Amino acid sequence: WPTLPCRGTTACSNFMYKSRALLALCLLLTTAAKRKKITIPTELGPGCPFHRSDANAEELSEFGHELERDGRQKEALHCYARAIRSSPRATVAWFDLATAHQYTDKSRALRYYRHGLSLQPSGFHYSQLGILLRASDKHDEAASAFRIAWKMQPSDADAPFHLGGSYDRLDRNAEALAVYRAALETERNNEARIQNNIGNVLGKMNRWGDALAAYREAEEADPTFPETHSNLAHLFTSIGRLAEAERHVKNARKLMPSDPSVDERENNWKDAVKKNAEAERKNRWQEELDKRDGHLTKEDRIQRFQQVVGMCGGVADKDCIRAALGQSDVDE
Repeated sequence: WPTLPCRGTTACSNFMYKSRALLALCLLLTTAAKRKKITIPTELGPGCPFHRSDANAEELSEFGHELERDGRQKEALHCYARAIRSSPRATVAWFDLATAHQYTDKSRALRYYRHGLSLQPSGFHYSQLGILLRASDKHDEAASAFRIAWKMQPSDADAPFHLGGSYDRLDRNAEALAVYRAALETERNNEARIQNNIGNVLGKMNRWGDALAAYREAEEADPTFPETHSNLAHLFTSIGRLAEAERHVKNARKLMPSDPSVDERENNWKDAVKKNAEAERKNRWQEELDKRDGHLTKEDRIQRFQQVVGMCGGVADKDCIRAALGQSDVDE
């Protein structure tokens, strides 16, 4: 700062005050900038096998994609880091580095992705951030990111679709239905998936009739969408419409032959079929026994049973009891 010849004057005092305030502001901004600075891990130094030393960030990121496709994950990370060092404002490299860490280091992935987003805000990238947040079980933050994405791209159905998923995870069922339906109004390309998710939310609300209607809409939109058949198998099994459930179990099995959820649906259906057959068998035998003993009053039946128990030496000898009652063709 310059030496002022006006020491002790009002003008000098005002100038000094403003100068000090400006200096304080500069220091504050510098400190904030240092605090927000994102650094690349030191271990991601040399190691990118790209053959040209003058490659730009886009070329390095694209080469990193090829390495990842070949299963060379570590080398890809070095290439993304090199791309960032060559051009720190290259957003594609920040996004690629974040995505590469999404399964191994979620907190680092989020930090890198947020930094890339600060360099290039867009509805698409806010949606991708929401997906990363949801994978880290940060559902409130994910919902916030999806809302921003939707605001930035109101004609895109992806953001409300993903927002519906976050609301579903948060048990905000009414809001989930509203945004799923908004997504449905925006586009019809993913109608089956959206209607299927609407059915899931309605099921959580115990609105099974409405859920069935939504699943039917999903099936009509795309008969090959596997989750719908799995959900219809579950719904029909639950309400005892086992013949219809069987058809959807078979369809789900055909479309998802190795999916564990289909195993669960099929096992539940088999258990329901077994219980239903057992109940029907018991009903048939009860009707047959009623025909045989229809002439007896309740008191007569009790007296006869007591006599038979005495004759057989107690209730342990069930074969003796059945034979004495004329019910040898009835199992236990």
